[in-house]
Amino acid sequence: MANWKNNNNSPEKDLSSIGAMFETNKIKKMYDISELYPTKIIKLLGINSERYSVKLADPEKFTVSEILRLAYILNIDPNLIINVIQAETEKKIISKISVNRAKQTR
Repeated sequence: MANWKNNNNSPEKDLSSIGAMFETNKIKKMYDISELYPTKIIKLLGINSERYSVKLADPEKFTVSEILRLAYILNIDPNLIINVIQAETEKKIISKISVNRAKQTR
């Protein structure tokens, strides 16, 4: 696993507090961070606010690059973000796969 700690430029205290929330498993859904310094995160991610809100509400829409950038911004392992996204979207994914399997058996 790569070391994703941002050693060259540690995050500001407000962003490191978000990272600490991921590290202590206090973030259960990506939307939990929606009110936490969104303008700063949006600017650093390089996406617009509407797109950010959509992705927080439906986190499977985050690209790998966006997850990696967010991890770097928050100075955390990207797997912490991926784990939240996976837990949040697992039921939806299982449902989609079940529907697709049912279509194949027809």
